[in-house]
Amino acid sequence: MKKIILLLIGILAFNLTNAQRVEKLDEYTALNGITYKVGDEIKLLRGSDTNGNFVYVSIGGRGIIADGESNRLGADLAGQIVTIKKIKRYDQKHYKGVYFSIAAGDVVNYSIDVENAIKTCEIEGCLYSESGPDKYDQLSKIKALLDNGALTEQEFEAEKKKILARND
Repeated sequence: MKKIILLLIGILAFNLTNAQRVEKLDEYTALNGITYKVGDEIKLLRGSDTNGNFVYVSIGGRGIIADGESNRLGADLAGQIVTIKKIKRYDQKHYKGVYFSIAAGDVVNYSIDVENAIKTCEIEGCLYSESGPDKYDQLSKIKALLDNGALTEQEFEAEKKKILARND
């Protein structure tokens, strides 16, 4: 009986520790300067994998399969409009970042790793155009983030340095 009680206390402590590392949000301002809210719609562009599958849009919730490749949304859903159901920020050892739970028609329980989907143009509002990154557009976007307080001066300078280095 003592072992069962200790086990239950351990499980409860573990769950409480992990629960504190997940924050449910009503809205989130991403690195592209767009503030996303629950209920907003997002257009899926194209998958960034070599076969056109999505890398940062994948099965979420109970449908996750151990093989990560099988969890990815297929290339055939490029152009699909999805609705944000939930926004969560994770700060766990192996799971960090902001993720949107999305739904669209029969596509349910999918998750978008927002920042990486933006960086790879898997969703509308990405930082690069089809012809490649435009450094002035990128600089303008990060300046807007600095102005609205989403970036610190240090973060702004670091991002500016990266943009200028990529576009030389």
